[in-house]
Amino acid sequence: MGFFILSDYLERIGKTKMSRTETKEETVSNLKEKINKAGLAVVTDYRGLTVAEITDLRKRLSKNNAEYKIAKNTLIRIALKDTSLIELEKLLEGPTALLLSYGEPSECAKTLVEFIKEVEKGDIRGGILDGKLLNKQEIRTFATLPSREVLLGQIAGLLVANTAGIAGVFENLIRDIALLAEEVAKKKGSSGEG
Repeated sequence: MGFFILSDYLERIGKTKMSRTETKEETVSNLKEKINKAGLAVVTDYRGLTVAEITDLRKRLSKNNAEYKIAKNTLIRIALKDTSLIELEKLLEGPTALLLSYGEPSECAKTLVEFIKEVEKGDIRGGILDGKLLNKQEIRTFATLPSREVLLGQIAGLLVANTAGIAGVFENLIRDIALLAEEVAKKKGSSGEG
């Protein structure tokens, strides 16, 4: 009878190890999928943040179509292999979380920078935006930029203003040509009479 209890116990241990392995594989697969979709990825140190603060940050980021994922560095390293974000591997030391942005990257960076400043905990190590490795200061600077929509609006405003200016120049030019033609016609008319 003791043999059956021991074999049952060993079988349960084996299943537990298998389920942990499957969980790690699922985590890596899930991370890899999300990493491949991200336009901006920022590596952070989340030391000192409470569960409530992390939950708050995640809620803020979800409004900007982004996620804040915490995972072991070994799993992140495996997930980064064969992706465009492989250079993030250099930043994996200590407790690590990834901000993965699928939407407007400047808004996500701004949310993260403001949050860290507000709670005075955590830190940015660096990140990648459209394939370019960024250091902490570059991410903070990027966070101060207006969103894409705002920039496009500003460009459109400049184009409209410049178009109106150009139209005014052409209008003045046409008026000047018309006045010149009128003067020439008057002089021809007055010289033909005499």
